[in-house]
Amino acid sequence: MKRLIGCMAVLCLLALTVGCGGTAKTSTLAYVSNSTGTGFTVFSVNNNGTLTTASISPQNTPVAPKLLQISANGKWAYFLDSSGVSIYGFTRSGNGQFQDPITGSPFPLTSAGSSLVIAPNNKFLYAALPASNEIAIFLIEQATGQITELGSNQPVGAAITQLAIAPDGLALYGLAPTQQEVVGFILDPTTGAATKSNSPGSIGPNAPDHGLILSVDGNFIYVPDKTQTDTFTTNGTVNGTGVSFTGQSPTIYGLSTKTNGVEGALQPIPGVVFHENADLSPLAQQPPSAAQYPTVPVAGATSNDSRWLFIANQSSHNISVFDIHTLGGSAPIEVQGAVTSVNGVPSSTASPFDCGAGCSTPTFIAVSKASNAVYVLDTNAAKIFQFALDQNTGRLRALSPASVGAGATPVWITLK
Repeated sequence: MKRLIGCMAVLCLLALTVGCGGTAKTSTLAYVSNSTGTGFTVFSVNNNGTLTTASISPQNTPVAPKLLQISANGKWAYFLDSSGVSIYGFTRSGNGQFQDPITGSPFPLTSAGSSLVIAPNNKFLYAALPASNEIAIFLIEQATGQITELGSNQPVGAAITQLAIAPDGLALYGLAPTQQEVVGFILDPTTGAATKSNSPGSIGPNAPDHGLILSVDGNFIYVPDKTQTDTFTTNGTVNGTGVSFTGQSPTIYGLSTKTNGVEGALQPIPGVVFHENADLSPLAQQPPSAAQYPTVPVAGATSNDSRWLFIANQSSHNISVFDIHTLGGSAPIEVQGAVTSVNGVPSSTASPFDCGAGCSTPTFIAVSKASNAVYVLDTNAAKIFQFALDQNTGRLRALSPASVGAGATPVWITLK
């Protein structure tokens, strides 16, 4: 009888962790903002990195969302509506469901917001207001999640389109494409005050509005430029033969988040600007055609162990991957490999990696908490293309299924 009870307990545990589909799930959920829908499509993140629709999906909201942030303690969820005029807040239950509106929600902004971040200590929320060159700072009431603005909007002298906050909560960064800079702020974790740094970081003339990529460890920032290119040579191997291809490659700016030990004071990393390799696969086709450099990089992310940097190239619909963990702050090195072909069909283990059949305009990248999977959101295709990440080499391989439907006009992924 004891053995029978023990077996039943094991089976129950398996049912809870694996489920009827036979795929073990993590405790992480992926929330997709549907900007022309009525809320969020929600996925469970499986142990192998694949996404499956969560039992709480969809999460319906009063208005269509733009982007979502969830407090570090998991208790509160805040999102900008699709027009950016208000912040909506919900309490979040243990299963990830948005349970009740937070008292006072929605919280109106004085002008359209473009971005939100929450301090890691759960005490403050920061919103960017690019039309008025301001940021708004809110105190989060710890018992209820209600937010109250601290004083008036703070002028910052820049139209910030995206915010990112350091993991220790001591610095805030704002992407200002019009001013061609990243603005740094030194934060007071007790009062929430944001003091603008005197050391901004210079970037290119056409940074994407949501192109600021803060490494998860908070040490580096990367910003691609959508149109700026330089002459660059890619060296690689095609069917066992070394090749070189020269063309116009996109530029990516790299910044260190510390100057003389001061967090929030930005300085260029050695090399300042680095470039993306060409896709050499066309050289292995029958008949061969010219290699192609990536075009229109618009977004990116780093792995959660800050080992790898991923760049979504919208017009060339591929993903460039860079080694950022062995360099001590030097310019990243793109993942190397080789191109081979069988019966005229090329296969490549080198970056950039094609984002898959049906992926036409990648717009956003997220990485699983375990850093074993990369998710590429394609707004036009209304899909997430999912890839296994080789954590030793940085190479990407399509998972099965290669993509999942992401609801109406998906624009943002939040993992929690």
